[in-house]
Amino acid sequence: MSYFDPNKETMLIVDASPVGLAGLLTQNGKIIAYASRSLTDVETRYSQTEKEALAIVWAIEHFHLYLYGQSFTLVSDHQPLETIFNSPKAKTPARIERWRLRLQGYNFKVQYKPGKVNAADYLSRHPTPNTSIACKHSQLAEEYVRYLTDNAVPKAMTLNEIADSTQKDKDLQTVITALKSNRWDKYESNTLDTFSRLRYELTVVPVNDMEIILHDNRIVIPKDLQMRVIDLAHEGHQGIVRTKQLLREKVYFPGIDKLVEQTCKSCIPCLASTPKNVFEPLQMSEIPNNVWENLSMDFCGPFPNGYYVMVIIDEYSRYPVIETLTSLTAKSVIPLLDKTFSIFGIPKELKTDNGPPFNSGEFRNFADNMGFKHRKITPLWPRANAESERFMRTIGKAIRAAQTEHRSWKQEIHTFLRNYRATPHSTTNVSPAELLFGRKINTKNAEHFNK
Repeated sequence: MSYFDPNKETMLIVDASPVGLAGLLTQNGKIIAYASRSLTDVETRYSQTEKEALAIVWAIEHFHLYLYGQSFTLVSDHQPLETIFNSPKAKTPARIERWRLRLQGYNFKVQYKPGKVNAADYLSRHPTPNTSIACKHSQLAEEYVRYLTDNAVPKAMTLNEIADSTQKDKDLQTVITALKSNRWDKYESNTLDTFSRLRYELTVVPVNDMEIILHDNRIVIPKDLQMRVIDLAHEGHQGIVRTKQLLREKVYFPGIDKLVEQTCKSCIPCLASTPKNVFEPLQMSEIPNNVWENLSMDFCGPFPNGYYVMVIIDEYSRYPVIETLTSLTAKSVIPLLDKTFSIFGIPKELKTDNGPPFNSGEFRNFADNMGFKHRKITPLWPRANAESERFMRTIGKAIRAAQTEHRSWKQEIHTFLRNYRATPHSTTNVSPAELLFGRKINTKNAEHFNK
């Protein structure tokens, strides 16, 4: 057997006998994988054409991970299938037509070869008994993928870890020696040239029995931790600009911008979930005078299992609050607003669209009792509520990215919010959390507070 190579020509050989189905995945005549199964009692009563067609459907779906998105040749010893599957206009029985529709996502051509040269013939006549083994294999594969994705989450970084790694980094140890002796002319390297130009902004700080380097109040990260630092900042799948902003608040290393750009541009969940909509620029709204005075609110969804996301944005600090709910009635929305106002206080104005919960007498009474002004935007012009609309695109991307990575989107929202609230906003140049609370909040990246 050989390893699968997506760049090589792929061939799937299938066969059906009176007792079973078989499939053989090959590349350049070498076997990649093979499988077989017994026919059920009902399937044994299919016509031979239906059995052979079933072998095609079963084998392709069985080897889905190899074949999806790949052009391949399917070899069968049943000549009618060549016409049935290669001709879109072929008239077929309802059962085979349903199977053809199931396979529309695959790119393949059926090729006829006589049974005497069909390598899958023996397997179909000696199939694996129908047990729950296939189901267990599928379940194990899913559990393994889930295990990998769960363990792919980068862990928070500590100062001790950075200090330990700094101790093992030859370049940074040379920088520490040069800083202490103030003798830079003894050393020559591109890395040291960079640090030499920054020498008056660098400080060596003790951490337990080890040392780290600070560039102003930012930690200098050794090479073996640089990718992990970027992964931590990119949790929640913020874009290139916001990932850079979050990193610049806390850490430094030469080439940080280039590495962030490479990482974000190669992030598959980001590529799969970033919308391409581009609008003409509008006139910027006036920023309120204080935090939590003017709020924007909207809903995003529905998402899996019928959930919606309620988004509230403070227009001064750009601080977002998110709640999940399954109904958009005033009865469902009001308790969540009441909960939010009990934590952050009652605003002066709440701006929303003209959706169902906001047109009810119940919501008007709630606004009157709380004492805030409820302002509804121009109908059919969602960009009038720009702050919440823009944030909904951002949160929608984070949720789609979580689904792409097979993670719990409800859990990943918290990861996204933690980084979003700690990242300086492009309008204010200060993080939303710092504007609202008057202090910076901690993230999973290590931080040194006192220089």
